[in-house]
Amino acid sequence: MQQLQADFRDPRCARPVDFAEPDAPYRVVGSLDERGFAVVAMAEPGPPEAKLAALSAALRLGSPYVPALYRFAETKEHSASYSDIRSDPKDRHPAFSTTAGQSWHVDGLLDAIGHIRTTILYCVRPAHRGGDTLLFNAVAAFAELRDKDPAAADALCSPDALSRRSTIPAIDVSTTGPVFSVDGRGDLVTRYTDNETCTWNFSAGPPGGLRRALAFLRAATDDPRYRLALRLAAGQALVFRNDRLSHGRQSYEDGPNGRRHLVRALYTEGPTAPT
Repeated sequence: MQQLQADFRDPRCARPVDFAEPDAPYRVVGSLDERGFAVVAMAEPGPPEAKLAALSAALRLGSPYVPALYRFAETKEHSASYSDIRSDPKDRHPAFSTTAGQSWHVDGLLDAIGHIRTTILYCVRPAHRGGDTLLFNAVAAFAELRDKDPAAADALCSPDALSRRSTIPAIDVSTTGPVFSVDGRGDLVTRYTDNETCTWNFSAGPPGGLRRALAFLRAATDDPRYRLALRLAAGQALVFRNDRLSHGRQSYEDGPNGRRHLVRALYTEGPTAPT
């Protein structure tokens, strides 16, 4: 997997791909294989859903996926294929509707590890201040840990290492599983999350291994080889492998000209270039 050798200090990482160029899908797929994400500059302003549909079609992602968490009666208000992420005091979602920062997570709290393979965030309007999207190359950090401390890496692969629970009011659901695993294609996948949804089972795996592993990963999230902050401009999209990267967000301030507005879509397929 090329992403295990990626170095986010490389200035080419954040260089946008022009979607209007004929080879754009190939360059996006190449970037995702190499480092797990790509920034795409869409050709012209337009409805976010249309931009996301055009991009997902070019990458052969299929239809947007609605996560398992949003299929309950209590959460159906968040079950749209395209989710608006902007401040809204009337919305009870603990992440979509707040200007607060978000700690490391993968999308799909209740979904099996690796099931949601791709996330796209399309920027309608950036924040007045702050609001950078944070990316963590979790699988590359895990590969380093596996070389240095195999027992700690084994603890992260325990089937009861990490439980995640919903923090949406009025819905009490959770799921337990490994933090890292190998999927049916033989690729390393992750659900590394370290936020208020988490309960870590420190008895999982070799004694003391999970505590060492968590300490290693927390330190790795500050390592510039593995961590990157991206500020999307209006009309840009961030495409990333949700099954290989963890992501977060800086807190932000809205300005007098409008609220920060991103639109999110999730997919169970990984991007592939046209044949």
